Amino acid sequence: MTNRQSILSALALVAGLFTATVPAMAVEYPIGAPENRYGMEIGAVYLQAVRMEPDGMMTQPEQSDIHIEADIKALQGNPNGYPEGAWIPYLHVTYELVKDGTGEVIKGDMMPMVASDGPHYGDNIKLKGPGKYKVTYTIYPPNAPENHAGKHYGRHTDRATGVRPWFPAFKLDYEFVFAGIGKKGGY
Repeated sequence: MTNRQSILSALALVAGLFTATVPAMAVEYPIGAPENRYGMEIGAVYLQAVRMEPDGMMTQPEQSDIHIEADIKALQGNPNGYPEGAWIPYLHVTYELVKDGTGEVIKGDMMPMVASDGPHYGDNIKLKGPGKYKVTYTIYPPNAPENHAGKHYGRHTDRATGVRPWFPAFKLDYEFVFAGIGKKGGY
Protein backbone atom coordinates (compact mmCIF):
# COMPACT_ATOMS: atom_id res chain seq x y z
CA MET A 1 0.00 0.00 0.00
CA THR A 2 1.38 3.38 -0.96
CA ASN A 3 1.66 6.29 1.40
CA ARG A 4 -1.19 8.04 -0.40
CA GLN A 5 -3.45 4.98 -0.06
CA SER A 6 -2.61 4.76 3.65
CA ILE A 7 -3.55 8.39 4.19
CA LEU A 8 -6.82 8.01 2.27
CA SER A 9 -7.69 4.86 4.24
CA ALA A 10 -7.00 6.63 7.53
CA LEU A 11 -9.11 9.64 6.51
CA ALA A 12 -11.99 7.37 5.46
CA LEU A 13 -11.81 5.55 8.81
CA VAL A 14 -11.82 8.82 10.79
CA ALA A 15 -14.72 10.19 8.72
CA GLY A 16 -16.68 6.99 9.27
CA LEU A 17 -16.07 7.05 13.02
CA PHE A 18 -17.05 10.72 13.22
CA THR A 19 -20.32 10.29 11.33
CA ALA A 20 -21.19 7.22 13.39
CA THR A 21 -20.90 9.22 16.63
CA VAL A 22 -22.76 12.35 15.51
CA PRO A 23 -26.53 12.07 16.10
CA ALA A 24 -28.85 12.77 13.19
CA MET A 25 -30.57 16.11 13.64
CA ALA A 26 -33.61 17.33 11.73
CA VAL A 27 -33.34 20.78 10.24
CA GLU A 28 -35.73 23.30 11.82
CA TYR A 29 -37.08 26.13 9.69
CA PRO A 30 -37.96 29.33 11.57
CA ILE A 31 -41.45 30.77 11.19
CA GLY A 32 -40.76 34.44 11.83
CA ALA A 33 -38.63 35.83 14.64
CA PRO A 34 -39.09 34.76 18.27
CA GLU A 35 -41.40 37.06 20.23
CA ASN A 36 -41.21 38.09 23.89
CA ARG A 37 -44.44 38.19 25.88
CA TYR A 38 -45.16 38.14 29.62
CA GLY A 39 -41.64 37.04 30.59
CA MET A 40 -41.47 34.31 27.93
CA GLU A 41 -39.78 33.91 24.56
CA ILE A 42 -41.93 32.11 22.00
CA GLY A 43 -40.21 30.68 18.96
CA ALA A 44 -42.10 29.12 16.05
CA VAL A 45 -40.44 26.54 13.80
CA TYR A 46 -41.30 23.62 11.55
CA LEU A 47 -39.44 20.54 10.37
CA GLN A 48 -40.23 17.26 8.67
CA ALA A 49 -43.05 15.32 10.34
CA VAL A 50 -41.83 13.06 13.16
CA ARG A 51 -42.80 9.73 14.69
CA MET A 52 -44.15 10.08 18.24
CA GLU A 53 -44.80 7.99 21.31
CA PRO A 54 -47.30 7.11 22.62
CA ASP A 55 -48.69 5.91 19.31
CA GLY A 56 -51.83 7.78 18.26
CA MET A 57 -51.11 11.05 20.07
CA MET A 58 -50.92 12.84 16.72
CA THR A 59 -51.07 12.22 12.98
CA GLN A 60 -48.49 9.75 11.71
CA PRO A 61 -45.61 11.26 9.70
CA GLU A 62 -46.71 9.37 6.57
CA GLN A 63 -49.98 11.34 6.59
CA SER A 64 -48.35 14.68 7.51
CA ASP A 65 -46.23 17.27 5.75
CA ILE A 66 -44.61 19.07 8.70
CA HIS A 67 -44.10 19.01 12.45
CA ILE A 68 -44.85 22.50 13.78
CA GLU A 69 -43.48 23.65 17.13
CA ALA A 70 -43.82 26.38 19.73
CA ASP A 71 -40.60 26.67 21.72
CA ILE A 72 -41.58 28.54 24.90
CA LYS A 73 -38.97 29.42 27.50
CA ALA A 74 -38.62 31.87 30.36
CA LEU A 75 -36.84 35.17 30.01
CA GLN A 76 -34.72 36.66 32.78
CA GLY A 77 -36.99 38.01 35.53
CA ASN A 78 -39.93 35.79 34.59
CA PRO A 79 -42.81 36.88 36.89
CA ASN A 80 -44.07 33.31 37.37
CA GLY A 81 -40.92 31.98 39.01
CA TYR A 82 -39.23 30.21 36.09
CA PRO A 83 -35.47 30.61 35.74
CA GLU A 84 -34.12 32.08 32.52
CA GLY A 85 -34.17 29.54 29.70
CA ALA A 86 -36.55 27.13 31.46
CA TRP A 87 -39.34 25.54 29.44
CA ILE A 88 -42.80 26.67 30.54
CA PRO A 89 -44.98 23.60 31.26
CA TYR A 90 -48.77 23.18 31.55
CA LEU A 91 -49.66 25.67 28.83
CA HIS A 92 -52.36 24.99 26.24
CA VAL A 93 -51.14 25.98 22.78
CA THR A 94 -53.35 25.96 19.70
CA TYR A 95 -52.56 26.74 16.06
CA GLU A 96 -54.56 27.91 13.08
CA LEU A 97 -53.04 27.90 9.59
CA VAL A 98 -54.53 29.49 6.48
CA LYS A 99 -53.02 29.04 3.02
CA ASP A 100 -52.99 32.37 1.13
CA GLY A 101 -55.69 32.62 -1.50
CA THR A 102 -57.73 29.65 -0.26
CA GLY A 103 -59.31 30.65 3.03
CA GLU A 104 -59.02 26.99 4.07
CA VAL A 105 -58.25 26.64 7.78
CA ILE A 106 -56.15 23.91 9.40
CA LYS A 107 -56.32 24.05 13.19
CA GLY A 108 -55.50 21.96 16.19
CA ASP A 109 -53.85 21.64 19.57
CA MET A 110 -50.13 21.35 20.18
CA MET A 111 -49.05 18.63 22.58
CA PRO A 112 -46.26 18.97 25.16
CA MET A 113 -43.34 16.75 24.21
CA VAL A 114 -39.60 16.31 24.41
CA ALA A 115 -37.01 15.81 21.67
CA SER A 116 -33.23 15.84 21.44
CA ASP A 117 -33.31 19.66 21.45
CA GLY A 118 -35.48 19.86 24.59
CA PRO A 119 -39.14 20.18 25.57
CA HIS A 120 -41.63 22.08 23.41
CA TYR A 121 -45.21 22.04 22.17
CA GLY A 122 -45.88 20.58 18.72
CA ASP A 123 -48.02 18.68 16.24
CA ASN A 124 -47.72 16.86 12.90
CA ILE A 125 -49.82 18.61 10.25
CA LYS A 126 -51.03 17.86 6.72
CA LEU A 127 -50.90 21.13 4.76
CA LYS A 128 -52.82 22.17 1.61
CA GLY A 129 -49.73 21.91 -0.61
CA PRO A 130 -46.86 24.32 -1.25
CA GLY A 131 -47.49 28.03 -0.81
CA LYS A 132 -47.57 30.90 1.65
CA TYR A 133 -49.27 30.25 4.99
CA LYS A 134 -50.41 32.46 7.83
CA VAL A 135 -50.28 30.80 11.23
CA THR A 136 -51.70 31.99 14.53
CA TYR A 137 -50.62 30.49 17.84
CA THR A 138 -52.87 31.01 20.86
CA ILE A 139 -51.14 30.50 24.21
CA TYR A 140 -53.38 29.79 27.21
CA PRO A 141 -52.00 29.95 30.79
CA PRO A 142 -52.53 27.08 33.24
CA ASN A 143 -55.59 28.75 34.81
CA ALA A 144 -57.47 29.34 31.52
CA PRO A 145 -60.82 27.53 31.23
CA GLU A 146 -59.64 26.14 27.86
CA ASN A 147 -56.61 24.49 29.52
CA HIS A 148 -57.79 21.24 31.11
CA ALA A 149 -54.28 20.00 32.01
CA GLY A 150 -53.51 23.31 33.75
CA LYS A 151 -56.05 22.58 36.47
CA HIS A 152 -53.50 20.17 37.92
CA TYR A 153 -50.75 22.78 38.21
CA GLY A 154 -50.67 24.96 41.31
CA ARG A 155 -49.25 28.44 41.87
CA HIS A 156 -48.06 29.74 45.25
CA THR A 157 -49.96 32.92 46.11
CA ASP A 158 -48.78 33.69 49.66
CA ARG A 159 -46.57 36.70 50.40
CA ALA A 160 -43.48 34.66 51.29
CA THR A 161 -43.30 32.21 48.37
CA GLY A 162 -45.89 33.39 45.85
CA VAL A 163 -45.39 34.37 42.24
CA ARG A 164 -47.30 36.84 40.07
CA PRO A 165 -50.71 35.89 38.62
CA TRP A 166 -50.77 34.02 35.32
CA PHE A 167 -50.70 36.03 32.11
CA PRO A 168 -53.85 36.42 29.97
CA ALA A 169 -54.25 34.20 26.90
CA PHE A 170 -52.65 35.80 23.84
CA LYS A 171 -52.15 35.27 20.11
CA LEU A 172 -49.05 35.42 17.93
CA ASP A 173 -49.24 35.77 14.14
CA TYR A 174 -46.60 34.52 11.73
CA GLU A 175 -46.18 33.83 8.01
CA PHE A 176 -44.04 31.27 6.24
CA VAL A 177 -43.59 29.73 2.81
CA PHE A 178 -43.86 25.97 2.51
CA ALA A 179 -42.00 24.73 -0.57
CA GLY A 180 -43.01 21.08 -0.22
CA ILE A 181 -41.84 18.09 1.74
CA GLY A 182 -39.02 17.08 -0.58
CA LYS A 183 -37.29 13.76 -0.09
CA LYS A 184 -38.07 12.15 3.29
CA GLY A 185 -35.14 12.96 5.52
CA GLY A 186 -33.84 15.47 3.00
CA TYR A 187 -34.78 18.65 4.84
